[in-house]
Amino acid sequence: MEDLFNSIYYYTNGFYSVELDSYLYETIPGYLHIGAFMLICSFVVCAIFYYVLAPVRKQTMWWFVYSGINAIINFVFALWYTMTPLINNEVAPSEEWLYLDCTMLSFTNVIWSFIFFVVASLIIKWGSIAKYVPFQKF
Repeated sequence: MEDLFNSIYYYTNGFYSVELDSYLYETIPGYLHIGAFMLICSFVVCAIFYYVLAPVRKQTMWWFVYSGINAIINFVFALWYTMTPLINNEVAPSEEWLYLDCTMLSFTNVIWSFIFFVVASLIIKWGSIAKYVPFQKF
């Protein structure tokens, strides 16, 4: 599972520094923690949309609202996860990364969380009353 998330985040690691990338890849299983949270959160928020609070009207708008909620949750988690070692001085001064790098990793996590939210929608939507959201029936 760790290799899966390492390879997923490999495609967007140019948005943040090499120090943060190596810290998440080598020091701790950071990509595994961030990726697993993103995957679980995307499926849970998607399941809440389709089965718990399935709206009757304006379903597509509500799907984008829930997608935004998922993105915000994942942004905050990735920001918290990468800022905590900097705030607690757990990183050597020669290997520190900038706060901008933490923010950019959070933005890349938003991109991946949206992709996983779409995939989760395609997987779990079929038994709900909103089964044609986000893609309409032709």
